[in-house]
Amino acid sequence: MYQSIKIAMNDAGLTANDIDFISAHGTATMYNDEMEAKAIVSASLETVPVNSLKGFYGHTLGAAGLIESIISIESLKQNIVLPTKGFEELGVSKNINVCSNIIKKPLKNFLKTASGFGGCNAAVIFSKQ
Repeated sequence: MYQSIKIAMNDAGLTANDIDFISAHGTATMYNDEMEAKAIVSASLETVPVNSLKGFYGHTLGAAGLIESIISIESLKQNIVLPTKGFEELGVSKNINVCSNIIKKPLKNFLKTASGFGGCNAAVIFSKQ
């Protein structure tokens, strides 16, 4: 996941300071969330607000990344970061900034991460002009 994040940021010509929020795969499983948290910290993104949207509609398997991307694009347009539904306590060893309340601020770029079966990881940057 870390390599996917770094490639996406390099391709977009962005640094950690340019990322306004992260739409994480965030399945609330110990292995996936720990792996994702380690990648976020390794990419120096630990202070960036992170959300997972699966708490609102469940895990839709292959469609999850697309649904989360569409919702997050709309969030980017409206300058809001949605909270992670049901988040109460950090369940990973790395300190990341899980969004628990709506954040309203000017937004320009977000990072979307997705994990698939067999260790397939993807990361993409969405930006508005």
